[in-house]
This record gives sequence, C-alpha cells and structure tokens, in this order.
Amino acid sequence: MTGINIHRRNAKDWRVIPFHILFWVFYISFFTVELLLYQPERGFFNIVGRLLISAPVDIIAAYFTVYFLIPHLVFKKKYIWFFLLFFASAIVFVYMQRAVLYYISFPVFTPELVQNRGFHDFYPVYSFLNIYNGTAVFAIVYLTRYWFLNQQQKKELENQNKESELALLRSQISPHFLFNTLNNIDSLIFLNQKWASDSVIKLSEILRYMLYEANTDRVPLKTEISYLKSYVKLQLLRIEQKDFVQFDVKGKLDHTIAPMLLIPFVENAFKHGKKNVPSPGIQIQIEVTKEELLFDIRNHLNTIKDVNVDDTSGIGLTNVKRRLELIYPGKHQLVINSENDVFQVKLKIMST
Repeated sequence: MTGINIHRRNAKDWRVIPFHILFWVFYISFFTVELLLYQPERGFFNIVGRLLISAPVDIIAAYFTVYFLIPHLVFKKKYIWFFLLFFASAIVFVYMQRAVLYYISFPVFTPELVQNRGFHDFYPVYSFLNIYNGTAVFAIVYLTRYWFLNQQQKKELENQNKESELALLRSQISPHFLFNTLNNIDSLIFLNQKWASDSVIKLSEILRYMLYEANTDRVPLKTEISYLKSYVKLQLLRIEQKDFVQFDVKGKLDHTIAPMLLIPFVENAFKHGKKNVPSPGIQIQIEVTKEELLFDIRNHLNTIKDVNVDDTSGIGLTNVKRRLELIYPGKHQLVINSENDVFQVKLKIMST
C-alpha cells in the first residue's frame, strides 16, 4: 500500500475523529497549564479564550501540512515542491495568526498589546514556532500511525503471497501424483481386475484426504502418516514382494505437519528405485520426539543418471524444498545424498 492510499484510508476512517478531538483538547490544555504557570495574572478564562481564538489557525496549518503536503508531495518524493509550498503556506498561516491576534484576541483580552503597535510589529519566527510546534507533534503522531499501518499492510501482503504460493505448489503436487497413479491403475486393469479395484478404493481414500483434509496449514501427523501408508499400499499392488517397503514409526504422533509434505520423497523412491532388489527395496523411518520430527527414506537406484543431488526428481522435490523454506524457515534440515547406488533423504523438522 502506498502512502497516498493509506492517507485516503485514514481520511475516510471516521472512527479516528474522537482521537483528533482528544489530541487538540490535550494540545490546548497543555498550553493553558503552561501559560498559567508563567502568566498567572492573566487568569484562566483569559488564557483559554486567547488559545481558543488562535487555535483554528494552528489546526488548519497542521491538517494542511499532514493531510495534503505530506501525502501528495513527500510520499510521492516531490521534496522540492514540498519545501516550497511548506514555506509559502507557513508565511500565509503566520500572517493569518497575526490578523486573528491583532484584530480579535488582543483587543478583547490584552488591549495593551496593540497600543502604539502596528500590524507588522511582531516576530515572524516566534509566530512560526508557535504555530508549527502543534503541527510537528500532530505530524509525528500521523507518521507513526502511517508506519504501523504500512507494516501491517506489508505483513498482510506477505501472508497473502505466501498462501498463494503454497496453494500453487500444492496444486502442482496433486496432479503430478494423480497422473502417475492413474497410469498405474490403467496398467493393472488388464493384469488383475481385483488389484485394479483395490487401487481405485485406495485412490479414493487418498483423494478424499487431498481434497477435504489437506486444505489447511497443518494436519495431525498421524493423518499424514496414514495417507503415506495408503499410498505405499497402492504402489505395492504392482510389486510382487509384499515386504518390499519397510515402514517404521517411532514416538507419539501428537505433532502436526504441513499436509502432503512427505509424499514427494516417497513418490520419488518408487519412481526411481529398483524393483528387482532383495527386500526391503525402500526403507522409511519416522521418529517423533518432543523437539523434532525425523524422516528418513532410502531406496536403490536404477542408474546413477537417475539422480542429480541438486535436482532429484523434477517438480516434486523442487516444490517440497520451496514449501519447507516457506513453512519452516530456519526450523528444518534437508539432506539428500546418493552413494553406492543408494539414494537417501533425511529431513528434520524442529517443533514449532
């Protein structure tokens, strides 16, 4: 949000009117007390009357500076024009105040101040300081509020951008997984209809999770693990070795996690892992403590060319890395290694 837009929002916010009134009441009260201390002989009503007569000029100067010059010139970086118009308006307001004092306030409350004195017999610098001390305080209050509104708006925009990016990343992961699964089911239809039917049931459970439960910032860890197990069972329908995947979970599953965060690693293991190896061909270990979540997955690679440690499996792992940066900044460690035809991913997420 730009400065001029915040200014417009402030101008239309009628809820701030009581604060404006309170500010000027406090302003007049402050100078009333000050003048009573230094000029007690004038009396309370005399001092208040003088201040009330001259206050409109101070208020006009403050609002002209804060609500016109600053948003239309300072916020638009037209600094030369700001200083020119500021000093020009200051001259106008100084003479406006002089006219109010000379022709109204002094004759009524202090007639001795106009005896043997002309209209121009005064100190312009003193009048300038007298007017703009209130303007300075009012501008500080205004700019402080502007800064807080601006910071709030930036935070809102950052959150909106973060949510939009996460939604985009999540939407990219879902079709990737769905297309691969549908291809698997298509191949099973001709091999074994029961397997294909079981696959459809598992797929429906997974899609239910993706559509209705994964559209939140966090899901229970046990729900995410259940989703992973359903995915593994779906993939095992095509593999003769039923113990091909070793899936171990340790600790209390009382944490929460960003939904669909671990599935790209499991999907990558099935996509690039060897199938004709002694069981377990894929090892998945999840350990949960009070301080952190540890996720470890390993699989045997078909060839060394299948894996590039910097960009392992295309859109899936690229997205999960980005999601980790967005959701767990500074609170996660991701290590990806390939050694002796074994591909390993180790992820640590600190409790938030």
